[in-house]
Formats: sequence, structure tokens, C-alpha cells
Amino acid sequence: MRSRFGLSLVVAAVTSASTLLIPAQAVAAPNAACTFTPPSAGRTEARPSCVAADVSLDRLPAVGESATVTVAIRSQVALDQAALAVRLPDNLKLDARSSGLSATRVVGLSQVADQKFALSTKGRTLTFGVTAVAPGPVNIEADVTDQAAPAADRSAHASATLTVGDRAGTSRQGVSGTESTAVTRSTPAGFAATAAAGQVCGKGSLTYSDAAGAWKPGRNAKVQLVGRTTSSAAAAVYATGLSSATDGSYSLCFTSPVTTMYQVWTVFTADSNLWRVTDNNGSAAYTVATAAKTNVVGGTTLDFGASAPTSTYTRAWHVFDTLTKLWAAHGTSACWTARESSNCTRITLHWQPGSTDGTYFQNGVPVGQRYIALTDADPDSEHTVLHESGHALMDLLYAGWWPESDCPSPHYVHLKSGASCAWTEGFANAVAGYVMGDGKYKWSNGASIDLMSTTPFDSTKAASVTNMENGETVEGRVAGAIIDLWRKVDNGPLTTFADMISYPSTTFKEWFTIDRPAGGLDVSGTTRDLVYTHTIDYRTGGTPTGIVTNGGFENGTTGWTVTGGSVGNWTTRAAQAGSWYAWLGGNGSANTDTVSQKITIPSTAKTATLGYYLRVITWESGTTAYDTLKVQVVDGTTTSTLKTWSNADASSAYGYKTLDLSAYKGKTVTLLFTSVEDSNLETDFLVDTIAVTTT
Repeated sequence: MRSRFGLSLVVAAVTSASTLLIPAQAVAAPNAACTFTPPSAGRTEARPSCVAADVSLDRLPAVGESATVTVAIRSQVALDQAALAVRLPDNLKLDARSSGLSATRVVGLSQVADQKFALSTKGRTLTFGVTAVAPGPVNIEADVTDQAAPAADRSAHASATLTVGDRAGTSRQGVSGTESTAVTRSTPAGFAATAAAGQVCGKGSLTYSDAAGAWKPGRNAKVQLVGRTTSSAAAAVYATGLSSATDGSYSLCFTSPVTTMYQVWTVFTADSNLWRVTDNNGSAAYTVATAAKTNVVGGTTLDFGASAPTSTYTRAWHVFDTLTKLWAAHGTSACWTARESSNCTRITLHWQPGSTDGTYFQNGVPVGQRYIALTDADPDSEHTVLHESGHALMDLLYAGWWPESDCPSPHYVHLKSGASCAWTEGFANAVAGYVMGDGKYKWSNGASIDLMSTTPFDSTKAASVTNMENGETVEGRVAGAIIDLWRKVDNGPLTTFADMISYPSTTFKEWFTIDRPAGGLDVSGTTRDLVYTHTIDYRTGGTPTGIVTNGGFENGTTGWTVTGGSVGNWTTRAAQAGSWYAWLGGNGSANTDTVSQKITIPSTAKTATLGYYLRVITWESGTTAYDTLKVQVVDGTTTSTLKTWSNADASSAYGYKTLDLSAYKGKTVTLLFTSVEDSNLETDFLVDTIAVTTT
């Protein structure tokens, strides 16, 4: 699926939407016919598509040379109203004669030609000619969509990249680098002597075009005035700032070190202290440089006009500008979260023309090295960029901790998945829908889903983006509930962010029923009714903290009977939340520790569930259970062991565990954690955030 050269350059199709969210087609069950897949890299979360395409060239044209482009489309479903859009940068000229394509139209700095047809399962092949008219990077793109029933898995995006040389034999496959020469969209005025004596000033703006051709301001980008004092001098940076957060404009000045500067120009960089956009290697941020002004005397203000990146690189700047929207909603802290006040951890996004690496947030590396990977067309959907950035934000709020993944592959926004999957994906969906202000998720091909739909699932019809399944394990339902809480109860997401810093949650249910009230957020009947409109029913749930007292141990041993000094706020090990926790075992010698509390489970409860976090650290080896932790219930004179953990269950982080206590409804019983170590080697059983929830 990657670029390859034999006789032709071919890049296979990749889905251009957030792969965590692509819906099944509305007319068929998920995966009923879709087996075309994106690259099989282990980190990708993409799901199969029913449509695929390839773009190939018969040669690499240099300036003045022509080539033939072939677009080959495959489909496993019949599309009565298929639409093909071919997009080229302005340094290629399209020859649409005899190809069946429409006349080209200008979209931003690109050229687009279209064709509509009925697509059968036999597929379709189209050829057309191109002529290189200027050197530079090229991305030839082909998009296939189903106009009758737009859906991400009934579409395809394919591209072929090359770099056009200025003479025969100098063109090469692929695109490398992140530097772009600015396209000037407005004619700058001549030199104007408005700067102070001895100063040189520069002004202008950064702008970019989105996929629809709309021109938008490039906001919050790094701007530098760069110059040379003489023709032989090295370039130096003389002034630095940021483009305006409203209109992308800038105005910078510096005191000239010489009477007349040989050259002065502006460089924009897709980088800030908070986020940056780089190529897939993560080594270089994208830059745009204006043409240089020469022989600039002191006292001059230079107008560089409205500068834009070339069409091949414009998506990088769309990504960068999209993060401005998330930053505006993040709150008032100096960094992304209140965990940091300086030296902020940046959100890094990888993208490059033709990329098939994505779509995902990579969290398996040190915090400072984590990144978002985006495929070629992903930036066309701001929802996709914000969704993946929502994962990065959760990562920062949780300081790198994540619940154990239970996401099926593939998983869908409108279908049931794992409870933790629905929480992490639902949160990311909510970030996108809330920040965009539309309560939706939109894919780059135009398909969308309304996250705010409160219509219950119709079991007489197939599940689809307009017929979501019900409940707390459905990403779309969780996202809609979160957005409604932010809009109607919490006055925005900031209180949720603060709550997440203090109380990492494994599921939406844990967050709403345990961690949300622990953080002082409203879980009243009215709020539970609001959540229920999204088919998530916590209306009869008891308040967890009313069953277990001091379940997070933040009040020390209050409510607990403890032996062995097993409750404290040691710094040797970290608590799951807060600073206090129970540490049973940890002696390396024959020993028994206990932590217990008497609880009453209401007789009116339909179900009762014990939830707790556990981390096991051991110096034992192998799978033999030398040291154990038993989770027990004492009912009168009967002690029942519900679960036994051992050194064989060692883990690198806390994991959320649940046990059914429904058999004890209407009873007062003792909840008991008992650790037993043998005489050799230490095992630590760390327990935190204990609660009992009822329905």
C-alpha cells in the first residue's frame, strides 16, 4: 500500500476519516462485504472499506514533460451514483481530453476535475494526461464517494507523490522535506518609511486554503523576520512572534545592525510551545518562507502581503490552525492541563503528502515523544484532527495512564464496544463535537453522524449512523451525553478536565457515578435524566460513596479496620488517584495484612457491583502463586472469597476490577481484603478507589 516504482508509481487507497469512528454502511451490516483494508501496521486502527483506488503514473515528468495518470477503482458494492474527484497542484496541468473528466475548476491553489458514473463490482479505470509546468512537490489525488449514501466505508482516497525537477531526468518519486516557498495572495505595497529610525519592520498575514477552497487565517504560527546583512553573510533571525489568533496577521520590528540590510524575508513555522505539525519522522516542522526584499534601509516597513503555503503542503497548516480551536476551549492554564505551568508538553501531529500512516494517537512511548499520525486526507476533517487531539488531551489529563483497552477491531461510533473503549473514544468524539460546536462527527468525505441524537435504537432495522445502538458501551451515546453535560450542566468542559486530573476513570459509568461526584460535579436526578436521554440509564443508581466510606483512603483509615499499617500516603509507590491508598503485603517474609469495612447494600437495588483498582508488584517469578490477595465478603459467620490475586498477576499500572455483590442485597456485610505472603521474596498489592455501585 506504499509508494513503489517499477514501471509506474502507485499508492493504494486509504480511508480518509478517523479510523476509530468510521461507520458501517447504512444498507449492510458492518463488514458484510468490506475487505479492502489500509496498511496493516500494528498501530493503525483503520477498518475495512468496500471501495479502493490506486493512482499510478507511467513516468516521472520534469518541467515541460508529460505523463499519463491511471486511476483504477475497485468496489465490493455497487454504487449507482459514484463520484470521482481528481485533484492536482498548480505545477501540473491537467489534460482532460478524452478522459471523461470535467473541465478543471480552481479550488484554493489546486485544480479539480470530476466525473460521475455508476460503479459496479467490476470496477472502473480512468486515464488522463498531465504536464509539469513548474518544479516542486506534487500530490495527485483521487477521491471516490457514494453520492446517494455518503459513508466513510463507501469511499476511497488515493494519491501519488513525486517531486518535479526543472530538467529532464531530475524528477524523483515521493515528496521530502517540510519547507515551502510562499505563494503571495495579495500584492504587497512598496516600501513605506513608517518604522522608527534605524528599525526594519515587517507585516503581513499567513493564510491557507481548506479542501473546499475556502481561504482561512493561519493562526498562532511562529513568525520570524530573517535577513542577511551582506550578500555573503549567513542568514540570521532578527525578530520572532506569533501570527494573530484571530486573523493570522503579524507585525514585527528589529533594530537594523547595518544601515542597509542586504535581504529581509519572513518565515512561518507550524510550531509553538503547545503544538506542532511535522512530517512522519517527527523531525522537522513545516515552514513557509516569503520571497526576500533586498536593500532594505533602516526606517522601512516591509509589507509581505498575504502569504500561503503551496497546495501540496496546505493540509499541514490546516492541521496546525485546527489546534487553535482546541486551545481556545482548553481553559486558562498556561499549558494544556493544570498539571503543568511551564515547559508545557506539546501535542505533536505527524502528516505528510500521500501518507498512509494513520489514523491514531501513539501513546506507547515516553510522554514527550507521543504523537498523532494522520493520513493524507485526514486534515480535511477538522473533527478527525480534534478527535485524535482529544486522545492526546486525555493522555495529558491522566499523566500518561490509560485504562486497559477493550476496543474490538474494528470498532464503530454507533455500535457497542468495550466499556473502556466507549469512554476513551466517546471522550475524544465529545471533544471534536463540542469544539466544532455542531455535536457531530464529520469525515473528510462528507459523511457525518449526529452525536446528539437521542432516538433509541430501532431493533427492527440495521444499526447505522442514523440508528445507533443503546447504552454506555456505545461511543456515540457516551459522546452525546458528555457534550450535553458540558452544554447544559457544567458550563463547559473545564470542570471535567479538573475532575479527570484527580480521578482517572476506566469507564464512563465510573466517571459519572464515582469520580464525577467525588469531584463535586452534579449527579442529581435531573442530570441523570439528561444522561438517560442518550439511552444511558443511571436514574436509579445509588450514590457510591454512600455505601463505601472513604473508598479512596484520602481520609486515612476513616471507615476502615486495618492491620499491618496497610493504609498510608507513601511516596515509594503512587496512588491510583489522590495520594492515599492501601498497600497490603510488601514484606518479603511470612505475613498477613487486612483492610476491611462493614457496608450495607440496599434491598431496593437490582444489582450491586464492587469496583476497585489494583496494581501488583512482585519480586517472585513464574506463574506459581506464592503470595496472594483475597477479596472477600464476611456475611455473619461465613467468609466467601470472591477473587484471589497473586504474584502471577503482576502489572505495570493500576487496573480497574469489578465483582458482583448482588447476592448480598439487603444485607450488612464486611468487605475484606486479605494479603498473605510466604517467607521469601516480596509482593506488593496496591488497592485504591473502592466503591460499590447499584442499579
